[in-house]
Amino acid sequence: MRRLLVFSSLAAAAVLIGAEGGLFSILQSNARIGLQGDGLYLLPTNQLLRPWGEQAAIKGRPVDLAFNSQKRLLAVLNWRSVLLRDGVSGAALADIRSRPTSYAGIAFRPGDRELWASETTRDGPDSLLMVELSATGAVASSERLSLPGHPVPAGIAFSGDGKIAYVAFSRNNTLAVIDATSRRIEREIPVGIAPFGVAVSGNRVFVTNRGGRRATASDTTAPSSGSMVVSDAVTGSSASGTVTVVNAADSSTREISVGLAPSGLALSPDGKLLAVANGHSDSISLVNADSLESTELKIPTWPEGTLGSQPIAAAFAPDGRTVYVACGGNNAIAVVRRSGEQWKLAGALPTAWFPSGIAVDSNGALHVITIKGTANTAVGNGTFNSKQYEGSLVTIPAPAEAQLLAGMREVRAANSPRFEPAGGVANLSSLGIRHVFFIIKENRTYDQVFGDIGKGNSDPKLCVYGRDITPNQHALAERYVLLDNFHTGGAISFDGHQWLMQAFVSDYVERAFAASPRGYAWNMADALTVSPAGFFWQSAKRPLDVRIYGEFCLPARWDPATQSMVDMNEGQLLGWYDYWRLYKEGKWQDVVGSRSGVPALAKIISPRYPFSTTSIPDQIRAEEFLKEFAGCEKTGTLPNISVIHLNEDHTNGTRPGSPTPRAMVADNDLALGRIVEAISKSRFWPQSLILAVEDDAQDGFDHVDGYRTVALAIGPHVRHGAIDSNFYTHTSMVRTIQDIFEISPRTRYAANARAMTSIFTPASDTAPYQCLPARIALDERNPPLSSLTGKRLWAAQQSLAMHWSHPDDVRSDVLNRILWWDAKGYQTPYPVR
Repeated sequence: MRRLLVFSSLAAAAVLIGAEGGLFSILQSNARIGLQGDGLYLLPTNQLLRPWGEQAAIKGRPVDLAFNSQKRLLAVLNWRSVLLRDGVSGAALADIRSRPTSYAGIAFRPGDRELWASETTRDGPDSLLMVELSATGAVASSERLSLPGHPVPAGIAFSGDGKIAYVAFSRNNTLAVIDATSRRIEREIPVGIAPFGVAVSGNRVFVTNRGGRRATASDTTAPSSGSMVVSDAVTGSSASGTVTVVNAADSSTREISVGLAPSGLALSPDGKLLAVANGHSDSISLVNADSLESTELKIPTWPEGTLGSQPIAAAFAPDGRTVYVACGGNNAIAVVRRSGEQWKLAGALPTAWFPSGIAVDSNGALHVITIKGTANTAVGNGTFNSKQYEGSLVTIPAPAEAQLLAGMREVRAANSPRFEPAGGVANLSSLGIRHVFFIIKENRTYDQVFGDIGKGNSDPKLCVYGRDITPNQHALAERYVLLDNFHTGGAISFDGHQWLMQAFVSDYVERAFAASPRGYAWNMADALTVSPAGFFWQSAKRPLDVRIYGEFCLPARWDPATQSMVDMNEGQLLGWYDYWRLYKEGKWQDVVGSRSGVPALAKIISPRYPFSTTSIPDQIRAEEFLKEFAGCEKTGTLPNISVIHLNEDHTNGTRPGSPTPRAMVADNDLALGRIVEAISKSRFWPQSLILAVEDDAQDGFDHVDGYRTVALAIGPHVRHGAIDSNFYTHTSMVRTIQDIFEISPRTRYAANARAMTSIFTPASDTAPYQCLPARIALDERNPPLSSLTGKRLWAAQQSLAMHWSHPDDVRSDVLNRILWWDAKGYQTPYPVR
């Protein structure tokens, strides 16, 4: 559970080549993800890491932390446990198992004999874990306060005497007042939308509201876990951030405006100043705790002028004249100091990947939780998987002035790494590409599909869905470019789709992996997940036509009687074989459809295209797209950007009543092949580009890294017969589309990403592609339970128990075993120690 790593702020990376005036040397264009040498790491977000201080690895995704009053015990809210550490040495004292934990919420009750932590699940029940400690800090016992409904507890703070606990109830939009002795909820005080952090100063309780104020009838709104959020009419993101100030004596409230997505907050030692971290405004608000007057201080992002420093937590130094701000996007702590009557940025300190919480001890040393550590995805025996989560606890001594300036130089350089030129076509807009088809698939690693391709950095031992199952993907990779150094930005669908659609992921998502308690909004059907910079096409200099097929969508079906879409839920879905029968009979059109989960995008959604579910074959998706595409052929008008979701390669495991995993992957491959063939034989082909990629690589293994995945580039201007080993990522693909259409990147991740110039050639080859037929039956059925024994029976029972109607609401460690044994044989050793 714990591995101690010490990083030097003066290390140099051996893999780098000659320095050319920068703090870090230039990376080779084909640099590998991960450790480059001497403590320098390359991330799938196109950032470098070289954390200062000491770093203790933590298995899981830690999100919050707190000291006891004497600073002798440090408690960490991990994703499925609460960790106790020695406040001085950092030594592990206890690992207390818990239910899945919340976005935040861990605090010692005054007197230091109790530790409270917020627990929550996907749909409830929710609870507060209360750990009793001995006089020496040892764990004596624990109990739970079960919470009615599904309120999603988050931040916790206590009254000065410890008699009252104040807990943010995120989904209830209330502050719960709890008698800490009787364990009774006395009342809930209405606050803003999605309350998050709580702090107490005398008789005042401060609560940050991530969704801001409550909406009025005149506001544009978007949904978030049952509440309507004031939102931007264009992007669909939340457009308000507030702090509710509660008078503890009479429960009266006042509300003050701060930046967007306020989350962590901290009070100065004298209780007179409140610091609020505004994650979507790249700022902190400094609020006078008496007058409630506030000022906003921007926290810079690199590259400059973009969104993404993401300040999400804050803590004061013991003297009250310094505020440390955890910046998840910068992988750094911003240091803000008081100079006279003003507060100014004094510097920064490099951390590991995505710091989410910070605490300061009596000596001024910083203790920082990072959710993703150093991106270690190793699972053993030379294999990697993106769900091998590992965060870290970083300890940095109180910094001197010179260290702050040096640290800021390092942070700036780490967020703008330089690579050797990748070659190819530098000016992508010169190619004359007018139509990009962006195809999003589900959950496969590079080796899982291309391990058998016989060239590039491939490992046949890990191949599960090779050429016999994915003939079109193999043929396309061999005809055009084999991208064997391409990586996802995210670990699962929850964040993977957001990297691809916005080149941004909020801490609201990063903190929620234990349970996604406000909903698994991979489709961004939650305004709090949406970037204030909007979606990647929304900053275009000239108008672009965009069409969305399946992405962002919720369940619906076409009603021929009313000639309109009808909302539906997953319980109204037919079975896979029912849809397959209707497809074969040509009668599927009136039983599928979509509605937008992002109201701002409703006008560009294809309503007849099926929403994302593994109950509907991808052949129906291909058929509906091709039907609409044929109409474009007749009119000669085609959108500039088409986003197409093909999700059947997700599979349903070996669930009886579903197709086999390989049949579902083959269905997905054939749908891709059919779409490529139609585009390549159309009038639009000479000015087209097709980019296909997996949203993540969670359900399989790879011998290079857990983030490495399958990506394809197809088109007249794409090189033929090439192996391209340049380091590319999800955001590289987004940046490629942006450069083609001269769209200004607005997030730091897109601005910092390299466009995939090396895959292109100025020459044009418009030869069409001929789709290869499936080599196995697409309706090949998993056997019934009655015919199974041993591991096969176990696999089918586990698959039946999984909640397939919600993407990834399954145990991936179990599903990975099922997929491996189903493909390789149940006697084949699983490739994990």
